[in-house]
Amino acid sequence: MEQGLKSQFLRGTFSYAILFASLFILHIIFASKDFDIAFKIVAISITILTFFVGTSIIYFGKIGSQRVEINRLGGMISIILGFGLGWAYAGMKWHWSILLWPICTALCHWIMERIFFIEHHDLK
Repeated sequence: MEQGLKSQFLRGTFSYAILFASLFILHIIFASKDFDIAFKIVAISITILTFFVGTSIIYFGKIGSQRVEINRLGGMISIILGFGLGWAYAGMKWHWSILLWPICTALCHWIMERIFFIEHHDLK
């Protein structure tokens, strides 16, 4: 990865991580204080961020090139976070539906790649 892209990638990843960690801490605080609406808003935000790790890194890092590769790296992170998300939504118990979350995160990254990140070349 070239130096400029590397710094953009690190800035995007760091920004994503700070936002995700902040929301994660907020969701714990809101759950402990029984702030149901705030908890649900934060839980939805965490879910959206989990489904779009690659896109978030590209956005926060203002990345203009090699978006497909960055999106795929984000997709790998997303799959890991998807297992945690599935575990949380399954009530911290093993359930087969946990496996659906990583699949959905991978699918979201694939769709984003196909729609937004692959450059269309003129086939002459």
